[in-house]
Amino acid sequence: MSLWHDIIDSLTDAVIVLSPAMEPLTVNPAAKTMLGVSQVSAESVADLVRQNDWLGRMVRACLDSGQELGDMETVLAAGPRELSVRAEVSPLMSPEGRPGGVIILLHDLSHEKGAAEAGTAGDLSLQLSPAGLAHEVRNPLTGIKGAAELMAGMFPDDGRAQQYCSVILDGVNRIASLVEQVLMVSGPQRLALEPVNIHMVLHQAMRMAGLFPDPPDGVVVLQDFDPSLPDVVGDAGALERTFLNLIKNAAEAIGSSGTIRLHTRIERDFRMTAEGRRRQFLRVEVSDSGVGIPEDQLAQLFTPFFTTKPAGTGLGLVLCQRIIALHGGRLWAQRGGVEVKGADAGASRGGMTFKVTLPMMPPGKPPQ
Repeated sequence: MSLWHDIIDSLTDAVIVLSPAMEPLTVNPAAKTMLGVSQVSAESVADLVRQNDWLGRMVRACLDSGQELGDMETVLAAGPRELSVRAEVSPLMSPEGRPGGVIILLHDLSHEKGAAEAGTAGDLSLQLSPAGLAHEVRNPLTGIKGAAELMAGMFPDDGRAQQYCSVILDGVNRIASLVEQVLMVSGPQRLALEPVNIHMVLHQAMRMAGLFPDPPDGVVVLQDFDPSLPDVVGDAGALERTFLNLIKNAAEAIGSSGTIRLHTRIERDFRMTAEGRRRQFLRVEVSDSGVGIPEDQLAQLFTPFFTTKPAGTGLGLVLCQRIIALHGGRLWAQRGGVEVKGADAGASRGGMTFKVTLPMMPPGKPPQ
């Protein structure tokens, strides 16, 4: 129990756990900071709900239905302040499987919106923004790369000189790639909101990965698609990059031979909005027949700079998870992928499965 308290207290998002009587059970330091109080009592919870009727509706709907609710962006009134937040309310289930309270998760969007607005206004205080820092790093990298290429051309017959120049160029390319990924993870993302056919996205991602329409010899790609799925609301380019990363990871996991399976279907679970409307999702699964990863590494997969690849940066999955979250969906990993039959006709299941949920477009309703 102490470990879970340590984890909750370490989160930068505000976490408030309430009983069915709206009494606070657990409140982390981030929530106290967001609300501007040193202690959260039943009275302060009542004041918070009184100021934010949308939150009260979400909490009551969660307690009544046992369903998870969410709002991608709303305004939280906390005393004299107003904050732009992403809000999620989930049921706290008892051992008997009944809702025993609610978990409120609030992510502060104010700094992201402020950075975007300041960048648009040309605020001089952003001279050390991630984009500016990336620019400052790229300039000397370009000079180093050019010098290394020039030196390699000056000593074409010197094996050691060629080896050293190759090490320099590999390092420069690695740093440049790392800078690009850090910039994409840390910078504000501006996504288009338009109808997107998820199967067209997957086909384009497979095409860019060299697996469609004809995969290499030894590689089997199974497309288990539900053709009746409606469009999702999102950014086709961002989703293509996300699934390209997941598919390339699967291809690297199986090497020169193996099976990759892409599966799409309607998600059984749904979420309710603050207005009490159901929000339906679809699911995409990318599975492989590789060796998988140990259980103790599974929880670290989406940690920045953690990687199981010798030349990996540890930011690819972080960026994928952020893009999916910005679409209002989820990305997570699970051990176990495609079953492979051995010579003894038995089946073994190694590999990994990455699961993505995305909100579907309501029938007859264009995106806002």
